[in-house]
Amino acid sequence: MKTFMIIVLTVLSFHAGFGQNATVVLVKHELRWTDETRFPNYFLDPEVRDSIFDDTRVELMNYLNLNEVAFPEDIEYRIIDGFGKQKVEMPATDPGADPQIAIFSFITRGTSNFAMYWHLNILINESGKRIVTKNASHELEYYDASGYFSPRCWLSDVEFRSIFSQLVRETLGTQPASDEKILLGSPEKKEELVRSLFPDSQRALLKIRGAWRNAGNFSALIELGTDTLVRMNYRQGWESEYSIPTFSALFATLFTTMTGLDIAYEQKVVREVRGSMLLSDGRKIRTRFKWLEIKECTVMEGVNSVRVTAPMVAEIVEKGQLTGKFVCTQRSLVHASDRTREKFSLLTGFRSTNTFGTEQVYRVDGYMGETPVFAEFNEYHGITAVSADTSLQAMMVVQNCNPDNRTFGSSGMSKSKKVSYGASTSIGKPSLDNAEKTEWYPVYLPENVSREEGETCLKILSCLFFGIWDKE
Repeated sequence: MKTFMIIVLTVLSFHAGFGQNATVVLVKHELRWTDETRFPNYFLDPEVRDSIFDDTRVELMNYLNLNEVAFPEDIEYRIIDGFGKQKVEMPATDPGADPQIAIFSFITRGTSNFAMYWHLNILINESGKRIVTKNASHELEYYDASGYFSPRCWLSDVEFRSIFSQLVRETLGTQPASDEKILLGSPEKKEELVRSLFPDSQRALLKIRGAWRNAGNFSALIELGTDTLVRMNYRQGWESEYSIPTFSALFATLFTTMTGLDIAYEQKVVREVRGSMLLSDGRKIRTRFKWLEIKECTVMEGVNSVRVTAPMVAEIVEKGQLTGKFVCTQRSLVHASDRTREKFSLLTGFRSTNTFGTEQVYRVDGYMGETPVFAEFNEYHGITAVSADTSLQAMMVVQNCNPDNRTFGSSGMSKSKKVSYGASTSIGKPSLDNAEKTEWYPVYLPENVSREEGETCLKILSCLFFGIWDKE
C-alpha cells in the first residue's frame, strides 16, 4: 500500500508541475540534404517565430502544468552538408530548480532515398537531470514529382507553423501520434491563385509525354472539355557546334608544344539544336535553338568546364519563312532577410543562407509574326504565364495532376522514392494513349479560345520549355 501511494504521489507531482516557471534554453532548426527554396527558414519572420513560440508555450504549460514558459529571443539554425548528423544534446547551462527545455527541429532527406522527413525532439531537465526525452516524425510528401526534381517551394509560412505545432503536440502526447505522410503542394491552391489572376478563363488540360524539358522527342495536346484543341508531336533533329577561333587557343597550343607545359585557355563555341513540330493537320514547323558557350580547357586535358554566356535564341520557321523568334533568359531572385549572407561550401560552392528561398524564373521574349509575345515560368511557384500583345493568353500550373503518373519531364521516381530514373525517350513520337505514362498539367485559356490561339500557345510553351533545358 505504501509503495502504491508513493507511485501515485510521484505521478501527481509530475503533472502538478515542477514549479511555477520553465525556460526553453534552446530552439534549434536544421536542414540536411535539402535547401531553403523547398523549405524556407520561416523563423526569420518575427511574426511566424513568435506565433510558433506562443503555440509551443501553451502546449508546454498544459503538459507541465506551469504558469509560464520563457523562450529565447532567437533560434539556432544551420544547413548540414554531406553526411553530417543532427546533434540532440541539452546545452550546458547552470541547472536550477525550474525545468529547462530544449527543442530540436530537423528537416532532412532520407539517407537512402528521396523522401523528406521532419523530426522533432524535446528534452526536459530538472535540477540537471533528464526527466523527459520525447520525439515525433512525419514524412513530408510533395504532391507530384516536380517538387523533387525542380527547385519548388514546398510549404507556406502558415503550413510551416501548422506542421511544427502538430509535431509538438504529438511529441508531448497531447495529440495521438501517427505515421501518416503530410501531403504538401496541392495544385488546387495554385489553381485558385491562377483563377484570381486570370478570372475570365476556362480550364483545359495539357497532356504531354516525353523529354519536353530536355529538348528531346515529345507529344502533346491541349484538351478542352471533351475536345482536343490542338495536338503536336515534336521531333528532335541534329545538333551542331563550331568553335570561334581565338588567339588564346592558338597561343596555348604553341606554348605547350614548345615547352611541354600545360596551359589553360577559353574557347568560344556556338551550339545549335534543330527540331520540328508536326501538327495534327499535317503542317511541319521547323525550330532552331542557338546559344554561345565558353569552354575552359587545357591543351593536354581538354575541356574542364562549360558555361553558357549568351541567351539562347529560338526560331520558328514555317514554309521557309521565319514566323517566330525569341530570346530565352533566366534570372534568380533571392528572398532575402536582414540576416542573409553568402557562404561557401566545398559541396555546394557559394550560396545564400538565411533566406526565404530563391526563385528561378525562365522567360522567352519575342515575336510571332508581327505580334510581340512572352512567356515566363516561375519555378519557385510552379506557374507559367503566356502573353501576346500585352494581353494574357494562358496560364499553366506546372504540376503534374495525373495521380497515376510520377514523372516530371524526363525524370521520375518509384513509389518508394528509393529509385529515380529518366523517362523513356523513344526514337519515334511518344504515344499519349497510355494514361499512366502521360503527364497532365492544368492550363487556363481565354473563353472562346480558337484552335489557332491554342496552337500559338503550344508553340510558345515549347520554346519556353527548351529555354529551361540545362544546356551544359
